[in-house]
Amino acid sequence: MKKILMPMVEAGSGHKMPALAVKEALDRLYPGSYEVRVIDFAKECGALESDKAIKGAWDIGLAHPLLARLGYRLADTFWPLSLKWPSVAYPDFLSHAVEYIRQYGPDLIFSTNYITATVSAHVKKRLGLQIPVMSFVTDPFDAFGWWVDPALDMICVASVVAQDQLLARGIPALRTSVFQFPIHSKFLAASADPEALRNTLGLRPDVPTILTSEGGQGIGTISSYVLKLHELDFPCNIVSVCGRNDALREELLRAAASRPSATNLVPLGFVDNMHELLELSDLCVAKAGASTTFEALLKGVPIIFASWATYNEKPNIDYCVDRGIGWFAPDFGSFKTTLDGLLVGDTLKHAKQRIAALALHSGSDDIARFLHECVETGGIPA
Repeated sequence: MKKILMPMVEAGSGHKMPALAVKEALDRLYPGSYEVRVIDFAKECGALESDKAIKGAWDIGLAHPLLARLGYRLADTFWPLSLKWPSVAYPDFLSHAVEYIRQYGPDLIFSTNYITATVSAHVKKRLGLQIPVMSFVTDPFDAFGWWVDPALDMICVASVVAQDQLLARGIPALRTSVFQFPIHSKFLAASADPEALRNTLGLRPDVPTILTSEGGQGIGTISSYVLKLHELDFPCNIVSVCGRNDALREELLRAAASRPSATNLVPLGFVDNMHELLELSDLCVAKAGASTTFEALLKGVPIIFASWATYNEKPNIDYCVDRGIGWFAPDFGSFKTTLDGLLVGDTLKHAKQRIAALALHSGSDDIARFLHECVETGGIPA
């Protein structure tokens, strides 16, 4: 059985979810043909110091967006010199990655994180491997400097805008491909029993349901909006996904139990049924991560964006705002005004109609077919 390795960094879910979506498509389209391994690369290969440093830097960036944006600017401004960052900052990652890939022996590497893509390209060169090593840019509209590694055999993107950025930096057109953003197939199907889930969560049927998500790490400003709505007795259900932030979930649980409120607050931790939660929701409030954005849109749910961490996330907001399917509310005042406007008349209904008119689909199956062809031919198809 041939092997496909999908290395990424599980800092939040933005790099993991696209990889899992493509893995599911490969398993479904080519059953028994491939061993597809999605790995949190630094952690899996034993580079624990690098793993801690990479994830710690991302947590700091989420908590302090100005620092994240500075890092983005530095990576973009000093490209291609910035591509040397992994070898300088994470030398143990490189050495462990070489040994891991030597032992595993993949037939193809498909990375959904820029650090693991560059590390994989380095390993290919070090070992003299004759296999395709490629990446998928998980920022749909922004292939900034750290993604643009000329050592990769192929760089896949989710828009012509991102492809043009690759071309402008000298990546040959034949080494770029455009696919729709990959979303797991479960987001394309109806839930088996939405009413049972509604009852399990204790949602009230007579008020709108708002789903909030701070991303996989659960770090951001949305929880402050949730608490203020609860204080104001705003009539709605709020299903608040706190990700890995257990302290935040405990805080919201205490608030929900502290006093009666017209706001029915349902705090959750890290979940694997966002597709079902979105199906119950009239509106999503989220950070501008790509996976959350396109998961919501594929389920037909409009989005209020509360924040964006780095410049590569801002285009996700622009895409939705420009099409009348999303709104940006960086403070509670603008959020409350936006929310009040959306919940009167047919505003939400029209936004959902505009989402449907976009005819979005997941690129997972197309990417899976492309990877299949690459593995079977031993290279990048002409």
